[in-house]
Parts: sequence; C-alpha cells; structure tokens
Amino acid sequence: MNLTKKIGSAFFAVLLTVSGWGCAGTKVHFDHVPVEKLDLTKGRTIKASSAGFQLLLLIPIAVNGRHYRAYEGLKKAAAGDYITDIQIQESWRYAFVGTVYRTTFKATAYPAKAE
Repeated sequence: MNLTKKIGSAFFAVLLTVSGWGCAGTKVHFDHVPVEKLDLTKGRTIKASSAGFQLLLLIPIAVNGRHYRAYEGLKKAAAGDYITDIQIQESWRYAFVGTVYRTTFKATAYPAKAE
C-alpha cells in the first residue's frame, strides 16, 4: 500500500470518528415532582432556551447539548422551586453558512408548601 492510500485511509478514519461524536447528545432527565408538596396557589411561568449551529449542514456546533443547557436554564429560572408542566418547542432557521437550531422550554414553577 503506498503512502497516499495510507494517508487517505487514516484521514477517512479520523473523519468518520469525528462525525460520530456529533451524533451524541446529553440526556435530560426531568426531576420527579411530589405534587403534595407544591403550593399550587403561587405558580409562575418560567422559560429558558438554548441554540446550536450546524455549519455547512455537516459540522455541529453546540447542537446536541442544547436540550441540557435549556433545562439547566429552566432550573436556574425556577430558583429552587419545583418545575412542572414542561413544554418543549423546537425551531430552526437558515443562516448564511448553516442552520440554527433552538430549543425553548416553558414550564410552571411552584414553591414548596409552608409546613
């Protein structure tokens, strides 16, 4: 096997490996909410979003972690209150050299009952 084929094979293997990394996202687990502990009279709407960019439709930039980042923003907006009734909205739009993907979480935050 000549040097050009070895370099081509190595480049293809690296490209395939890097492409595989772009397919893995961070799992999001919504916390269990004990309804009996909620003060249902003091609910408020909270919202958080996160975006990522797909460069040239091939290179993901912060695309796969946007659900996790949006949920972390939702928890920050809740300021320690319980998060319920989560709604997820996905949107995308074209940019000059790729596509922007946005995830928005909207939920209701309830404080704990005074005991």
